[in-house]
Amino acid sequence: KDNRVYIVKQITINPNSTISQIDSVKNEAKILSSLKSKYVVEYYDSFEENNCLNIIMEYCEGGDLGTYISNYQKMNSNTSLNEDFIWKVFIQICFGLYDIHKQNILHRDLKSLNIFLTKEFQVKIGDLGVARVLQNTQYASTFIGTPLYLSPEICEEKPYNEKSDVWALGCILYEMASFKHPFNAKNQAALFLKILNGKYEPLS
Repeated sequence: KDNRVYIVKQITINPNSTISQIDSVKNEAKILSSLKSKYVVEYYDSFEENNCLNIIMEYCEGGDLGTYISNYQKMNSNTSLNEDFIWKVFIQICFGLYDIHKQNILHRDLKSLNIFLTKEFQVKIGDLGVARVLQNTQYASTFIGTPLYLSPEICEEKPYNEKSDVWALGCILYEMASFKHPFNAKNQAALFLKILNGKYEPLS
C-alpha cells in the first residue's frame, strides 16, 4: 500500500478555449514529465476530468521558501536566516536550475514562492507552468514572470535566455539574506527603472 501523500494541481480548461490555449494549459504537465532532477518537484501523472487538467505531483511538507522567510522574520525580527541554511538552499536551487537549463528549458517565473522545501529542507523547484522549451531559437521574447524578480532585458522587452533565471536566483539570494527584495517600488514603471539602473541597497 502506498502511504505517500501527493498533491494535485487543478487547471481549469475553458470549454471555449482554442486548441493552442488547451495545449498551453497542458504545457506544465509535459515539461514536468520531461524533467528528472532531485531538485525539481517530481511529476507522477496527469489526466483530464470535468474540464480540468489534473497534475499529480510530489508533496513538499515544508511549504514554499517565500512563506518560510516571511514566518521566520515574524518570529525572529532581529535575527537573520542562518548563513548555512542560506548556502544550503541557494546551492540546491543552483543544481535544480542547472538540470532545468541543460534540457533547454527556461523557468521564467523563478521566485521564493516557487521554491518548495521537504521536511528535511531538500529544495524542489516548482510551478513550471510558464516554463518554455527553447527549440530552434536561442532566445525567448514573451513578457512573463513576477515583476520583483524580472531581469533588465525582460523589462525592456528584449530577447532573453537562461540568464534571466539566474538574475531571479540572485534576487532570491538577496531576499534570504535581507528579508527584502533588491528592487522595490510603488508602481511597475518605477520598479523597472530601478532594475534597469541596477541600484539596490548593499547587504550588510
